[in-house]
Amino acid sequence: MKKKKAISLLLCTAMAAGVLSGFAGNEDTTASVEKNATETTKEGEKVLKFSISAEPETLDPGMNNYTNSSTVLQNLFMGLYQVGPDGALTNGCAESYTMSEDGLTYTFTLKDGLKWSDGSDLTAGDFEYAWKRALAPDTASPGAWYLYYIKNGEQYNSGEVSADEVGVKALDDKTLEVTLENPTSYFLDLTAVSVFFPVKQETVEAEEPWTKSGDTYVCNGAFKIEEINPQESYILVKNENYAYADDVKLDEVDLILIESAEAALSAFNAGEVDMIDTVSTQGLTQYAGSEELKSFDLIGTYYYDFNCSKEALSDARVRKALSMALDRETLLMAVNPSNPKPAYAFVPYGIPYGDTGEEYRDVVGDLITEDVEAAKELLAEAGYPNGEGFPTLTLITQNSQDKKDTAQVMQAMWKQNLGVNVEIVTYESKVYWDEQKAGNFDICYDGWTGDYPDPSTNLECFLASRNETQCRWSGELADQYNSLLLENRSLIDANERAANFEEAEKILMEEMPIIPLYYRNAQLLINTRVTGVIKSYIGHTLFKYGDIQE
Repeated sequence: MKKKKAISLLLCTAMAAGVLSGFAGNEDTTASVEKNATETTKEGEKVLKFSISAEPETLDPGMNNYTNSSTVLQNLFMGLYQVGPDGALTNGCAESYTMSEDGLTYTFTLKDGLKWSDGSDLTAGDFEYAWKRALAPDTASPGAWYLYYIKNGEQYNSGEVSADEVGVKALDDKTLEVTLENPTSYFLDLTAVSVFFPVKQETVEAEEPWTKSGDTYVCNGAFKIEEINPQESYILVKNENYAYADDVKLDEVDLILIESAEAALSAFNAGEVDMIDTVSTQGLTQYAGSEELKSFDLIGTYYYDFNCSKEALSDARVRKALSMALDRETLLMAVNPSNPKPAYAFVPYGIPYGDTGEEYRDVVGDLITEDVEAAKELLAEAGYPNGEGFPTLTLITQNSQDKKDTAQVMQAMWKQNLGVNVEIVTYESKVYWDEQKAGNFDICYDGWTGDYPDPSTNLECFLASRNETQCRWSGELADQYNSLLLENRSLIDANERAANFEEAEKILMEEMPIIPLYYRNAQLLINTRVTGVIKSYIGHTLFKYGDIQE
């Protein structure tokens, strides 16, 4: 039982400062919305106007490992399989598949008549090209690790073998053979992830950059790009060459950039946009219980990275003390009215524990305790009684109001409970990830939503091959964690794998290279005339099933 505490005057002061700072600049942004709304409306067509808070980091599926980009790419491309209108996996480019008895080889048969948005034929060779391109060392794809399930995928990415030795091959225009390193029960789910999407070689390798203009952009999904207006909007129109074009009701989707959640709410209230997916605290309160506000649970966790390479944070006792000194329920009551579950471990709800039929989180239980006195003792043991001699930490986060508010409450709790000083630095989204990658932080905001219902989709975030640009966790226990997860890639028994995941997560929470804060959910504010638009359990907003009732 966790004791709820009243929010202190210090925390309230921090929150007030954050809220007041969030309303600067809304007038100009709203004017931009009005301009875009007027210019892109087309008479007699079903045009959905959707507010996005940040530009997609990339429009190249082979270079994607980002949330904003994923939502756009999921509507522009289609993989072998895709998320259906009910949120479950369904056929995409693949008509069918067979699997070998050992679970290692999949043979996919593509649908007849697949086309690119430019009308040219799409073949199995386009998948082989795209996957090998993403794995190629020279490509330096941040999402290449998704393809390590393929035989020799990781070895090719590290330069140890040639492309010819990678386990993906087009047997003919309609047949794709894929050989895996180990049996992977969720491999079909992976084929719906953006880095598994096909790309057209001629387009990608053209002299002119292909992702900068609708004139050069070629895709195969429900929509294609008509216009790219940097810092303003992305105009998507129905792709007449999409394999399931007859099922697409919307003629156009206008992605309108509104960085401020408050300005997006104003635009929604004024009818200038039909949907927003970054819903402000004010919006959650205003529309609570209404038909317009939809909430979706995700298999993801909102957390913060420690930079374990920094001397003050290299001691697990310090990291645990900082985690234990936070009161997650109080924090969430202060800054997040969407009512997410506080995270007392890392793996979220919605993921099974082996084949037991039970939730992983329910079986394993909580792995984090909140105890200010115990946190003080740990900090003293590490050489910093009452925070004396402890350096001021730099916490970096994105400049959205909710993230700034969260950081300010954490800052206040650490000062009040441990005597630890924290400086907050904010960046806009594109710059932020560069700062994280460069290691210019002590603590940084992070978050992850999994791609398939298995603990590996979350826990593998902290494999040695992936955390070099995040928490930078190393040492004997990090190696043990790494070994358990890599061993699981070759295990078939679901319950044996679950036991390994449990042991690995307990190591993670004992070492605490990260601070889990809460399990992610997502909200959409949707005009009631819009139907069918869904947000998948991995967090992507899908327009291809949407309609507008006039």
